[in-house]
Amino acid sequence: MSLTAAALRRVAVAVQTAAAGGIVAGLVTGAGWPWLPAIGAALLAVLVGFGIGVATAFAITLGGVGIAPGARLAHPADAPHPQPLGLSGALRCYLSECRAVFRMFNWLQPFRSRITFAQPRSADAPAVLLVHGYGCNHAVWLDMAPALVAAGYRCEGIDLEPVLGNIDDYAPALLARMRDIAARSGQPPLLVCHSMGGLAARAAQVLAHRDAATRDAPPPCAGIVTLGSPHHGCALARYGSGHNARQMRWDSPWLQALANAETPAMQARIVSVFSWHDSIAGPPGTSWLHGARNVPLAGIGHVSLLRHPRAVAATLSALDTLHAARTPASTFM
Repeated sequence: MSLTAAALRRVAVAVQTAAAGGIVAGLVTGAGWPWLPAIGAALLAVLVGFGIGVATAFAITLGGVGIAPGARLAHPADAPHPQPLGLSGALRCYLSECRAVFRMFNWLQPFRSRITFAQPRSADAPAVLLVHGYGCNHAVWLDMAPALVAAGYRCEGIDLEPVLGNIDDYAPALLARMRDIAARSGQPPLLVCHSMGGLAARAAQVLAHRDAATRDAPPPCAGIVTLGSPHHGCALARYGSGHNARQMRWDSPWLQALANAETPAMQARIVSVFSWHDSIAGPPGTSWLHGARNVPLAGIGHVSLLRHPRAVAATLSALDTLHAARTPASTFM
């Protein structure tokens, strides 16, 4: 039986705690340190190690480590080229990402995954299905969901399991949930997807299109907003575990097949919000999806996209645009 994302994160927190405890014991018993300085040194060591991990992710991602320069994406001619962040901007981006990652993986996911989202008072509020990314659960949305609810959207979350499974196996559950929401509310939901969740949503659209019984039916969702989704793969995926990590490797056969299976209408109903300085989904440009509406940001890390004010504002703007443009009679063709 595989562990849930929450259980895996609790194990990680336990390992960090044990490491800190070992450092304290070593300093007190082996070096004769007083307890308080030893505890302080242990906490500092854990935080420094954590910071090194985040910095390493930035370096691998932004540098496209392991990807030949000739194989990397060139910025589209009409794309706004990112401006250099400068030392202060890069430091702000890094520290913000450190805070976001620490909060997400040491608090929200392991210990807050049973929290449900508040809902707007209006019974006919448009539904938004929130889809998390690799190795995560729906708790990643606890920072953004209140802003979506305040804007008049009714939020629901889904957990994609098993944690290290096949993205194609997530698609049926995601499609079933979309259809369930449509049956309950009378309208197909909008989707907001972080990282791998955007790939699962695209796979669910393809699955619905391949179903001959629903070939002429309206799309299962009213539109998709992806946040930092590696539409062309990412450098860090080569170091990840699981079938889904292999599928997200740079320009993988699975990603190529997914793109070839999509129709222009499917891609036109996607808004890709991303950061040129993403710490996970990179090298830069991997989130630029041909045929979709692309919204590039700058100076925001991967996990920070779930809570940064500019990313939240871009998500709300994309949702408003998709909601206003929803056409129940449209199809995938």
